[in-house]
Amino acid sequence: MHVKRIEVQNDFEGRLWLTLSPERDWVRRIRNVPGRKWHPDLKQWSFPADERTLGIFVEQFADCPVHMEEVMRSKYLQFRRLSTYGDRWRKQCQECMRLKGYSRNTEKAYLGHLERCMQRTGSSLESMRVSDVRNYLLELFDQNHSHTYVNQAISALSFWFKEVEKRTDFPKVWARPKREKKLPAVLSASEVSTLLKSVINLKHRAILTLIYSAGLRISEAVHLKVHDLDVERGIIHIRQSKGRKDRYTVLSQTAYKLLEQYIRIEGPETWLFPGQSKNSPITARTIQHVFEKVKQKAGIQRPATIHTLRHSFATHLLEAGTDIRYIQELLGHTSSKTTEIYTHVSIRDIRRIQSPLDRMQE
Repeated sequence: MHVKRIEVQNDFEGRLWLTLSPERDWVRRIRNVPGRKWHPDLKQWSFPADERTLGIFVEQFADCPVHMEEVMRSKYLQFRRLSTYGDRWRKQCQECMRLKGYSRNTEKAYLGHLERCMQRTGSSLESMRVSDVRNYLLELFDQNHSHTYVNQAISALSFWFKEVEKRTDFPKVWARPKREKKLPAVLSASEVSTLLKSVINLKHRAILTLIYSAGLRISEAVHLKVHDLDVERGIIHIRQSKGRKDRYTVLSQTAYKLLEQYIRIEGPETWLFPGQSKNSPITARTIQHVFEKVKQKAGIQRPATIHTLRHSFATHLLEAGTDIRYIQELLGHTSSKTTEIYTHVSIRDIRRIQSPLDRMQE
């Protein structure tokens, strides 16, 4: 009978070496650690010695007897304390967000920010001070994170201290960085056409075509159900999207012809675009991966993501003379100011202006 053991050694070259008994559950856990590698000649595992990976290792083996060299032991115990504390704070935060009706995406983002803050400061949320949070946020700027990312981190931390813990030592109003005024990336009509024609898979072409033709967010597209298409009225019913709002957007006749072909061949039942199982929708990550491959195949060099199709939809409508108020409704924007950003990327009026250099040549 073998003795169950887990031993971790530091090679001081950026990796930790792990010797563990061949327990099936333990092998499954180590496979959840990013960057792990099996060395058959040594019968050992190794994984990166950075704080993030060590934190994940601790989460996986928090209930196991781990023996670690003294030089790493204090850091390991720090992460272990946070891991033990983890389930409690996570449950508290999730319950509070669900009572307030926060979306799953917001929930996931906030929990991620809170966890990273604890790992970086080495303190539990309950023992964190104002100075700890301030220093952490300053570090985010030093690491060149965007203002949007830092703002979301502030929202997550503010939510915890104000709504969950109801701490009075933290400010009611937090200082926030100014929003960065970046223009959205937009593809030309010919680039969109080339991109869509580059998709061979019928299902993938249908979903990318629908995203562009209706100006959908990727989360809206993957969660569409068959009955959300109203062919007779030429509209799509978007249910409980960003901000928990329902709305209608346009169902393109050209897009529906493609959808008709897809529905006839694939026969989706509930979800319009099911994943591997018909009982669940295709994942957003799958579609993002498809877009990246198609973009490369179409030879589009400019920076673009699948969300660029939504930006392109709005810009092309504006350039065609569609009233910005209608575009606002189709996109589901609460404020017209959000939609007005497309006036800055539209070239409808710019093309009418003649450069003074061109006038010199006349």
